[in-house]
Amino acid sequence: MSNIQSSCAYCGVGCGVTISPKSLNSGLINSGLLNVGTQKSTAFNAKFELIGDQAHPANKGQLCAKGERLIESLVQLNTLRYPKLKSGKPVSWDAALTTVAETFKQTIAEHGPDSVAFYLSGQLLTEDYYVANKLAKGFIGTANVDTNSRLCMSSAVSGHMRAFGEDVVPGCYEDFELADVIVLVGANSAWTHPVLFQRMIKAREQRGTKIVVIDPAKTATSSQADLHLQIAPGTDSLLFNGLLQFIADNDAADTDYIAAYTQNFEAVLTELSQDKQQFEVDNLATSLGLSSSELLHFYQLFIGNEKVMTASCQGVNQSVLGTDTTNAMINCHLALAHIGKPGSGFFSLTGQPNAMGGREVGGLATQLACHMGFTDAERQLLADFWHTDDKSGVIAKDKGLTAVELFDAMAEGKIKAVWIMGTNPLVSLPNTAKIQQAFDACPFVVVSDITQDAATAKQADILLPALGWSEKCGTVTNSERVITRQRGFIPAKGEAKADWWALAEVAKLMGFENEFDFKNSAAVFKEFAQLSKAVKSRFPEKQFDLTGMSNLTDEQYDALKPTQWPVADTSQLGQSNQRVYQYGLFSTPSQKAQFITTAHSTVVSVATEVVSQHQVKLNSGRSRDQWHTMTRTGHIASLRASIPEPFIAMHPLKIQQLDLQHGDLVSFETEVDDAKTDSGRVAAARVVSDDNQAPDIAFMPMHWSSQFSIGDGVNQALSSAVDPVSKQPAFKCQTVSVSKVNVALQGVIFGDHDPEFNGTCWNVQQSLSQGECFHIAFSDAEQGFGFQSTLYSLKWTISLLSKQLIHVQCNIHKGLLVSLKLLSDQQVEVALEPMHLLIGKEVDTALMQQLHQLIKAGNSPLICACTGVTEAKIQDAMLQKLDNTVFNKRSAADNISINQADFNAALIETQAELGCGKQCGSCHSEVVQCASDIWLVGLEDMAIETKDSEHETKMPAVATQNTEVKTQSENTKKSSTKSTQEEVA
Repeated sequence: MSNIQSSCAYCGVGCGVTISPKSLNSGLINSGLLNVGTQKSTAFNAKFELIGDQAHPANKGQLCAKGERLIESLVQLNTLRYPKLKSGKPVSWDAALTTVAETFKQTIAEHGPDSVAFYLSGQLLTEDYYVANKLAKGFIGTANVDTNSRLCMSSAVSGHMRAFGEDVVPGCYEDFELADVIVLVGANSAWTHPVLFQRMIKAREQRGTKIVVIDPAKTATSSQADLHLQIAPGTDSLLFNGLLQFIADNDAADTDYIAAYTQNFEAVLTELSQDKQQFEVDNLATSLGLSSSELLHFYQLFIGNEKVMTASCQGVNQSVLGTDTTNAMINCHLALAHIGKPGSGFFSLTGQPNAMGGREVGGLATQLACHMGFTDAERQLLADFWHTDDKSGVIAKDKGLTAVELFDAMAEGKIKAVWIMGTNPLVSLPNTAKIQQAFDACPFVVVSDITQDAATAKQADILLPALGWSEKCGTVTNSERVITRQRGFIPAKGEAKADWWALAEVAKLMGFENEFDFKNSAAVFKEFAQLSKAVKSRFPEKQFDLTGMSNLTDEQYDALKPTQWPVADTSQLGQSNQRVYQYGLFSTPSQKAQFITTAHSTVVSVATEVVSQHQVKLNSGRSRDQWHTMTRTGHIASLRASIPEPFIAMHPLKIQQLDLQHGDLVSFETEVDDAKTDSGRVAAARVVSDDNQAPDIAFMPMHWSSQFSIGDGVNQALSSAVDPVSKQPAFKCQTVSVSKVNVALQGVIFGDHDPEFNGTCWNVQQSLSQGECFHIAFSDAEQGFGFQSTLYSLKWTISLLSKQLIHVQCNIHKGLLVSLKLLSDQQVEVALEPMHLLIGKEVDTALMQQLHQLIKAGNSPLICACTGVTEAKIQDAMLQKLDNTVFNKRSAADNISINQADFNAALIETQAELGCGKQCGSCHSEVVQCASDIWLVGLEDMAIETKDSEHETKMPAVATQNTEVKTQSENTKKSSTKSTQEEVA
């Protein structure tokens, strides 16, 4: 096997990866061609190495922590290998597909084509998406085909379509490197798109680019920004409407461009003028929660620089105002003639690896393939191309049900059969109790997945084994429109099959044999590209164009290099850094871009909504090292180590107001009536004190579900409110009530355990490098002490220096330790990996001594997932540097003055030695904060020590820009658990 170029399986940056046998990669490493320290991943079975593809235009060899561990993700405890019935009985593919086809045919015959639906995923390949949409919208005749991209990108899609006439991202990643100013809105890119964010940071280093972050919370991204506008939640649209008014008032608009290439500019200004007083700087700043100087600084940066890039993500999209906010941002760039110009414009940061590819083939219920709508002309073109008239097919006549609507229809009995592919809606959709009702009510559920452990997979009447990332071949499209080949490099497990193949086989069994006779993924892509050619010929104003890829041979498809569309001819294969709309001709009927009137008066009421003492406005989103519902990353020990349990991050003042403490366990539920059920829907989490949050705002990661914890995740407490245009759910800033869960005992259990966890009010599974442990809690102390206790259990109590009591229980079998339980009335902080290694060892004096040492040593939180560097390692290194600095200065002079430059030098040396914060960069802010905290503690200690020698150690200002320095005790409490306004899909 030679080197294989493929694409990363995670976010929409679309990084290229190179996979090779270790022997081949060792040769490259020894020759110095690869940067081992930053890009190498350890293969789970010692067969493969994975590094960033240095030739790929998206990442140029860089990878984030998740990408570096893609090989480790291949080990799934319960990989789905064969088709199964709900009973768990394996069946043949023939039997499974026949059942699917016959049930769909019967359902359609009895209830009509709109009684069936498909729910797809941004994890699918473009070829999978294409066949699903062809079957549903072309031959079944239903547009009830939606995707989990509805949950993350549809507000951006709607904004693009309203302004440009087509769902097109005009710019490219190079624009971030060319910009004078980068504005990140509702985007914690340092965590969610770290490779792209590092390109922004390098641009600042090389050309002085200013980075502005607009986010209600302080995040890893805002801590590295030149300006952080910590606006009131939900006021983004108001901010940019004010900016448009500011542009007009200061004669900054490009009137020639507006006259020649746009429409409705004056109409939008007229609408804004109705609230002229509101947009006076002082009044507007008050509404936004900013100072007038902050607001003016931002507005002047925006209009005073020629090249300005604005990028948004889920902080914008996942709101009831998501589409309007998107258009408010685009309006400003249109007014300044930024669209299609290098270093300028609006850019939508995509959450999934192929959300863009799914949109291209019509994966959303609101579109047909190749960016077509449902006009008669577009439907006829599709009917002619797919020959549906000859096959009793019928093109869907109108938009279908979007994600929330689709599951509502299932719950109401309108959808009788559904096929779900590569996604976990029972966890990822809001109001999960309603989603469970939908599954319970739907007579026939088909699920295609790589695991049988996902919550949704357990609802399937027919469960089909899909190819995983390392097995399947096809294409994906990233946020900047680059199409990359995904190439499999290991054989399929068991009888797993490509999703496009399963769909095509069902289509054949439903009577559409000839139109679904694809021999491979290359044939599917070729048909898709040929359809694109036909659409471009009939509707030349559309920008999506794969004409140059429409006659690829199988060999050319296999060898295809990353290529950015539009691709008009074969000479453009392999192109990158291309922009769209650079000539001012847009995809609207008039070929002019549209200024859109957006909401601004409603925004103020949303922003000023008051929460009561027991309530918070809850945001959900991603953690730094996890992905979606953790079915792909939850079992990777290095990615679980930084945040082992579900948490809810709240400001210290809010914690005090709720009469809580850091580390308490809480439940919360929605205040919205339509999301309340009789099932007692609560989401359990551990309280984390985080002054990065605004006082009434809380954050909880979206990843957790009953697969990994006792709770059903954050979405069980969120209502199904959606943006009225895009129908995207509003996961941000929903009001919930918070209440404490009374805990008598809590701790950790290693080794053998009761799988039912009877008596626990809290249990969370955590994967370790050689096994797992469980974090547990009990409301009743007697149940805690009795949990897995036998007459032969060894039990004793250890008192720590902090006066905390640790209750130890060892279960022994044939002289070996088989189970270890540690309980206390507080959190038990121990190093989990070495503690777990005691399991299976002989119980003797040496083991008991080691056990006591580990308990007394405590634990140090993981800071850098790439290198495994903990808080303690950074602290030790920084204190050593401080000692060296003080010693050297004492030797050279009588007066010691420690300054900012000394801290900066120590930090650089520490990062160089340990590697933390210097690989994917997503932990940089945490590294700096940890180093700052311990540096200050060290200075305070030395000031006391040197008083007798009449030396004075001065305190440096060691905080990073826009980051407040916290005390060591506060930092330790937080355990590096920083929150983000970002991202869910």
